[in-house]
Amino acid sequence: MTEMPAPPLQPTGPMPFRLLLDEAMRHARRHFRAIFPSVAIPVAILASTIQAAQARWFSRLTGGLAQSPQNPLAFWSPEILALTLVYSVVLIVAYFTMQVAALDALAGRPVDMARAWRFTVRPRALGTILLWYAATVASLICCLLPVLYVAPLLSFVPPVMVEEGRFGFQALSRSAELTRFNPGRRLLDHPLVKVLVLLLVGMLITYLLGLIVSLPFAIPMWVDMFRKAFAGGDVMQGMSKWIWLQVPAQLLNALASTAVYLYVCFGIALLFNDTRGRKEGTDLRASIEALFPAPSPPSPPPGEPAP
Repeated sequence: MTEMPAPPLQPTGPMPFRLLLDEAMRHARRHFRAIFPSVAIPVAILASTIQAAQARWFSRLTGGLAQSPQNPLAFWSPEILALTLVYSVVLIVAYFTMQVAALDALAGRPVDMARAWRFTVRPRALGTILLWYAATVASLICCLLPVLYVAPLLSFVPPVMVEEGRFGFQALSRSAELTRFNPGRRLLDHPLVKVLVLLLVGMLITYLLGLIVSLPFAIPMWVDMFRKAFAGGDVMQGMSKWIWLQVPAQLLNALASTAVYLYVCFGIALLFNDTRGRKEGTDLRASIEALFPAPSPPSPPPGEPAP
């Protein structure tokens, strides 16, 4: 019997984007209690602390303007800047910790948030996170548009660190390699496009939830401002009490944002596993075929036409 040559290499199809969104939601709901509190509580406390510091500063500022209208900046406090810096660092580390936990959950490992925090604060991990965010911020500063490419390109840096143990520039390079893997040359199957849409979906949900959460606290302030404006009164008078009302709003907003990002973490983890699985399966098959090529079909007997 004549052996047929092996069919041309065809990678398995990528996970449909709609299925990716559904699976991310399913896993986020399943592991919500194990992951969410450990990250959301410190993030929400810091966010509300910053809002309280801003309310305190605003109260001092509006109270001092009546006595020193020429120097309103005299009441500016550097503690807000320091708190904001600390909050930014904690937010980055906390969100990366959620990504570690999401990858553990998908891999079937026990979700241990203490281990996830320890992994994140390792010097090599922190250094890689710094490189990752520095590249993203640099692309954001450069006319904004480059970040739409750089942010998805480097989105697999956390999974690469956790699953492959690569750090530094190797992690960034590996992320770029995987997110550019698109053998089918179809735009909608491109990992870069999927990550970009996933991030945009997360941002949209975060914005809508933030709007829903803040409206009940903001509407009384707007009503009071408009009433005083129409009556010809001082709009700034009594404003400090409304600013303090934004403290619980900021607390709720931080909780909602963290929940949405947990969903995004599972989406990125699923996409990473799908892309790496297809790429490594394709590479493995190509290596096997290079080492053990299919035998050539036998030559036909003399006098018979070639098949």
